[in-house]
Amino acid sequence: MDDPDVTVATVCGGSLVLAMAGLLEGRHAVTHHMGMDVLDATGARAVRARVVDDGSLVTAAGVTSGLDLGLYLLEREVGPRIAHAVEDLFAYERRGTVWRAAGPVPAGPVPAGPVPAGER
Repeated sequence: MDDPDVTVATVCGGSLVLAMAGLLEGRHAVTHHMGMDVLDATGARAVRARVVDDGSLVTAAGVTSGLDLGLYLLEREVGPRIAHAVEDLFAYERRGTVWRAAGPVPAGPVPAGPVPAGER
């Protein structure tokens, strides 16, 4: 986790395992929707998204989002043409937008629903 040249990826409860070991403090991450409060309580910055990219840490929500994670990592590492070809091969279309820690802060109305403590 300390080597920025190594990308660590988790699916579903995998981010909870890392968080409970104290490895995600201050990092943006997602887990299965039933574990989001626990993830936030560990000091990780829980983000409600299907895939969360926090640089060398990329996490995915529920188990089915693992397909989205794999295709995103493929696109990130070798480009969108290869990722799209694999999507076609799998007959699967990725869902949702990948949340990234970098970039401008959104403007406009606050989204409905509770905002995780790490995102306030």
